[in-house]
Amino acid sequence: MANIAQSVNVISPLLTTATGVVRQTTWWPLLLFSRYMRGWTLGVHVRCGSYAGPTKPAWLRDTLEDGAPWLDVSASVDEAGLVSLVVVNIHDEHDCATIVKGADAALEKKVQVFCVTASTVQATNTAEKQEVSIQESTWDGQGTFVFPKHSMTMLRWKAVV
Repeated sequence: MANIAQSVNVISPLLTTATGVVRQTTWWPLLLFSRYMRGWTLGVHVRCGSYAGPTKPAWLRDTLEDGAPWLDVSASVDEAGLVSLVVVNIHDEHDCATIVKGADAALEKKVQVFCVTASTVQATNTAEKQEVSIQESTWDGQGTFVFPKHSMTMLRWKAVV
């Protein structure tokens, strides 16, 4: 998230118009990361299917032993014991259901869910319409969680210490 060179206009998360500010699609992940990804990085292990087709640049395919995993994951825990787990499902056609270990031990059995997605990968936000935003919900941390196709999902819970 540290590679965003501009904060307003052109290629930035915020675009000013004559009538206001447009929160472009990249605004929402930036907001979630800046708000919640604090403290210490957690090691994560991901087991899921992977993309095994051609890549651009072509040499990238050779750096990935089993292909590019459909899920890209990062996590942190803060001083209060709040875990923030971010999962990007890069698949443009299929949701990915998986077990999220650790969430089942959440205090109060409540996991906050913040999902950034839209109906298509071509969705954009403009002054006239906002197709991409954060959809908030909760999950009990039990069983499998379904990460929607072409989405970024943040799960947050208070860890048992």
